[in-house]
Amino acid sequence: MKKFLQMLKMKIEDETAAFAILGAMIITFAITIGTFEYISHTQLAEVGSNVNMAQSESENVASNIEETNTNELETESTIDEEKAKKENEEEYEKLKKKKKISSAADKYYIKVNYGAQVVTIYTKDSNGNYTKPIKAMVCSTGTYTPTSGTYRTLGKGNWWPLMGDVYGQYSTWICGDILFHSVPYLEKGDKSSLEYWAYDQLGQRVSMGCVRLTVKDAKWIYENCPVGTQVEFYSSSNPGPLGKPTTRKISSAPSYVKGWDPTDPDSRNPWPEYLKELEEKEEDENNKPNKPENTTNEVDNNTIVNDITNDIANETVNDVVNDVVNDVVNDTTNEVIDNSENTNAITPGNNEEAINDVLTNTEASSN
Repeated sequence: MKKFLQMLKMKIEDETAAFAILGAMIITFAITIGTFEYISHTQLAEVGSNVNMAQSESENVASNIEETNTNELETESTIDEEKAKKENEEEYEKLKKKKKISSAADKYYIKVNYGAQVVTIYTKDSNGNYTKPIKAMVCSTGTYTPTSGTYRTLGKGNWWPLMGDVYGQYSTWICGDILFHSVPYLEKGDKSSLEYWAYDQLGQRVSMGCVRLTVKDAKWIYENCPVGTQVEFYSSSNPGPLGKPTTRKISSAPSYVKGWDPTDPDSRNPWPEYLKELEEKEEDENNKPNKPENTTNEVDNNTIVNDITNDIANETVNDVVNDVVNDVVNDTTNEVIDNSENTNAITPGNNEEAINDVLTNTEASSN
C-alpha cells in the first residue's frame, strides 16, 4: 500500500510537472505571438508613417521643382529679353562697322504698342525729335513679343520662313525671332494662300511674337525704313495720336478672293474687281424704285384710264342717242307732211293737232 501511494504520488508529481511544463509552454507561446504581433504592428505603423513622410516629401520636392521651374522660366524670359537687346546692339554695331547702316536709318522711328495692337510711325520735328506721327497700322503681336526697350532693325527678306511651315511677305528682322511681316501664307510665293482666318484677327494678340501687319503696311516698312531703324515696344490702352485703323473681314468672301490680302497692290489681286462688282450691285439695288412708289403710280394710271374710258363711253352714248332722236323726228315729220299732201284733209285746226302729235311722239322716242 505504501508502495502504491508512493507510485501515485510520483505519478501526480509527474503529471503536475507535465502540466506545469505545458502551461509554461502555452504562456511562452502566447507571449511570443503577442510580442510578434506588437513588433509587426509597430513596424507597419512606422512603415506607414515613413510612406506618408515620403509622399509628403515627394510633394514638397515636386512643389519646389515647380516653383523653381516657374522662377527659372520667369528669369529666363527676363534674361532672354535682356539677351535679345544685347545681341541686337552687338549686331547693329557689326553692321555699322561694315558700313551697312545709312543715315536714312534715322528718318523714321517705329513704336509698337502691343497693349492696343497698333504700330505708329514717327518722323522728326524741327528740333530733331520724333514727335510727328505720319502713319498708323493695325497689328497683331503675341506671346514672345518684347515688352519694353528700343531695338534696331537688322535685316530684311521677302517670303521669310516662319514658325509652323508658313511664310511672311515683306519681312523686316527686329531681334531674335521677332519680325515685322504680313499675315502668314501657307505656300511660299503663292499670294492666294493667305491664312484668311488670321487676317480677320488683325488687331488681336494672336501671334507667337512677331508683329503681323497687312501686306500694304508690311511693304511700307520694308521699303521705307532702312536697316538700323529704331523700334520701341511699349503697352498702353491709348492707341496713339492717329488712333487704331480697322481692316476688312474676309472669311465670308468667295474662296477665289479670300485667299488674297485685300491690301496687296499686286495687279493679279482679285479684290479690287470683286469690290467693284459689290459696289455696282449695291448701286443697282439703290436705284430700283421701291414698292410704295410703284403702287401709287399704278393707282394714278388706273384713275386716268377710267376717266378716259368714261368720257369716251359718255360721248358715244350721247352721239347714238342724238342720232336716233334726229332720225325719228325727221321720219315722223316727213310722214306727216306726206300724209298732209296726199289727203289735203288737214285743216288749220287739224294742223295743230298733228304738230302736237309729232312733238309728243318725238319726246317719247327721245326718252
